[in-house]
Amino acid sequence: MAPGKTPKAAEVSRFGKARERPQDGARTSRDSGSPRSIPPEEGDFPPQILSASSPASGLQLQSLLQDLRTTIQEDFRAITANLHQEIRDLGERADALETKTDELCLAHNDLVDAYKELKSTHESLLLKVTDLEDRSRRNNIRVRGIPETIKPGDLTAYMRTLMRTLLPGKLDTELQLDRIHRIPKPRHLDQTVPRDVLMRVHFFRIKESLLSAMRTATTLPPPYADLLFFPDLSATTMSKRKEFLPVTKILRNHQIQYRWGFPLKLLVTRDGELTVLRNVGDGLAALQTWNLMGEFTPP
Repeated sequence: MAPGKTPKAAEVSRFGKARERPQDGARTSRDSGSPRSIPPEEGDFPPQILSASSPASGLQLQSLLQDLRTTIQEDFRAITANLHQEIRDLGERADALETKTDELCLAHNDLVDAYKELKSTHESLLLKVTDLEDRSRRNNIRVRGIPETIKPGDLTAYMRTLMRTLLPGKLDTELQLDRIHRIPKPRHLDQTVPRDVLMRVHFFRIKESLLSAMRTATTLPPPYADLLFFPDLSATTMSKRKEFLPVTKILRNHQIQYRWGFPLKLLVTRDGELTVLRNVGDGLAALQTWNLMGEFTPP
């Protein structure tokens, strides 16, 4: 029996002599029957094509990285330069604002000092003007309760009779009135309430004696039984006196003597010692010293 043939030998025997494998990358195309083109060597391409299609070398990569680094650094320098300029501009603006703020603070402090000085001067002038107004009224007495049936022409004779009743030891020449008339009444009072009468006594000592006699008189004749005497004071003085009401209330409760002074102040006599209270703060401090603040009630 003849020995078996190998596959390669069988191929040769069936199709003839076997073809040699193409060398140098040359292959035949089974589909078209024409041989494929052999790629050229790298040296056959221009550098531009090689740089675009071939892998970059280490030197080329380093060059590209250096170019990229340079570009980024230049961009950073430009950005940081702009930022530095903006920061400098902001710093200059902040310095200008701080300088302006300092100037405004100094001007404000000057205005505050001037305001305090003007306020003190205003209060001093107001006190003097109020004192002058009160002094111009110091001989006046405000009489409340005279019926409207007493005509204006009869007011002088009516009050002269009352003055003789209150001060029987005085001469008629001392009981003189410079003027006497009615004054408008507040709108909130009823129409049936008679208007007050304002009279100016010629002598100040007679005026003070009349007020003292009215305070101590127990009873008066029927035509004068309901009359009340008040000193004629300015509106500012009346308002200031109302502020002292909590203090004067405690003084009256403890039977501590006091009287009003001019310009407005409260003269308190306690244990033979005279204390001058020029404002409510002084009054509260005095009450605290005398251990009387427990009875204080704010207005």
